[in-house]
Amino acid sequence: MGFSFLEFAGGGGYCGKVKRVNSILRTFWFILAGSLVLVPGLHSEVRVENLPGGLEVFVGEQPVLRYHTRVVPPPSGVDPVYARSGFIHPLFSPSGKILTDPFPVGHVHQHAVFSAWSRATFRHQTVDFWNQASKLGNVEHRAVLARHKDGFTAHLQQVSAKQGPALDEIWKVRVEESRDPFIIDLETEQSCATSDEVYLHHYRYGGLAFRGSKHWNAEDEENFEGPMKILTGEGIADREEGNHTAPRWLAVYGPVEGQTVGVVYMDHPGNLRHPQPVRIHPTMPYFVFGPVVSGSVIIRPGMAYRARYRIITFEGEPDAETIEGWYARWSARMRNEE
Repeated sequence: MGFSFLEFAGGGGYCGKVKRVNSILRTFWFILAGSLVLVPGLHSEVRVENLPGGLEVFVGEQPVLRYHTRVVPPPSGVDPVYARSGFIHPLFSPSGKILTDPFPVGHVHQHAVFSAWSRATFRHQTVDFWNQASKLGNVEHRAVLARHKDGFTAHLQQVSAKQGPALDEIWKVRVEESRDPFIIDLETEQSCATSDEVYLHHYRYGGLAFRGSKHWNAEDEENFEGPMKILTGEGIADREEGNHTAPRWLAVYGPVEGQTVGVVYMDHPGNLRHPQPVRIHPTMPYFVFGPVVSGSVIIRPGMAYRARYRIITFEGEPDAETIEGWYARWSARMRNEE
């Protein structure tokens, strides 16, 4: 256990000085996506389309993901406190199956692919950006800073209900030209939105999260088909055994509309406390890579927390040897490009 200060780093470091103009971050980190050996015929051009309330990324004619810029209200009859922007849903498998759930039955605050800290202190007050029912905080989309040929850069904020914006967050999302599997690189960089530090407490979850399909949610009786299964880079296939381990990658999969599909999250070797601990819920289809599982983190003015992940969606059950190859090529290329 312990705590970390996020400091400036030169050369190959993963923290950097942040400049702020008109309260919007203008310093971006350019990440070249790692490579995957593509099968002939599976290479297609990536494009990004503006949609009402968001951006959608395609490979060829196949949708890969949608990012929400507009606040999305929860389903009818659900407390409006759960409304959210700044998250990814749907995340698709190559065959078009939806892998995520934006307002899951039982835990409406878990929004598909999302980022949030649960236990924090800002200006001497407790903040919870994750659990919206606490009414202590939330995460909000602020602006699309750039739209690229193969993705986008977005500005979000983690906001205290009492004290206002606490953290500026930049998401840089890139999609590879691959139709099967889909390959997404997501980088998050967080810095203080004010002159006050943000203290992230040691806790069992918080960070970049994934909430899986409604078809994996036993509480959703109308849609449930079967539980989410897992496989970690250490060969663990039991969810309770895998909880709070520190795998280099984690694959989850299960039935969606009668077809087995899945997703793998890969933790970059340069991330804080790599390999980061992962919270895997024993019954709900969700997990989160969280450095706070190992100890607290302090984000101070002029400093930044930066993390990179590769997200790959696939058909069928995960194959450990194939995923190891994907991970090795990605991590090696990223190290060479620093």
